Amino acid sequence: MIELIHDDFKIDRQFYLDKLEAIVKELNINPEGTIVIKLGDREESKNLNLQYLEKDYPTDVLSFPFNEELPDGFYIGDIFICYPIAKIQAKENNVSLQEELFRLMVHGILHLQGYDHEKDTGQMDTLQEQLIDKYMI
Repeated sequence: MIELIHDDFKIDRQFYLDKLEAIVKELNINPEGTIVIKLGDREESKNLNLQYLEKDYPTDVLSFPFNEELPDGFYIGDIFICYPIAKIQAKENNVSLQEELFRLMVHGILHLQGYDHEKDTGQMDTLQEQLIDKYMI
């Protein structure tokens, strides 16, 4: 199950949930597990990045894998996406904001599954692009 928390940011929740649930199924991620995706602002991004990665600046996406059984079910992890940064990147990448947010959500899910684009030889980026091409229709 995917929970999408977007505060006051206006998004098409169902668009993302339908596609992300299909990706979770395709990647054989625990169907009983929960992933929480939160859209927030630059200040929250900066605070999380500083607290967990000791980097004193906001970033586009952060993933926090848990992968543990809790009393109310299996918890896969959290993903934080900085909405204002996504908006800027959408313009820079000449894509819609919807596509950029989707890209960041997929990126976060892959990190929760242990993929690491900084250490692999392109596998994560390739898979990410394949998933975006397949589901961003």
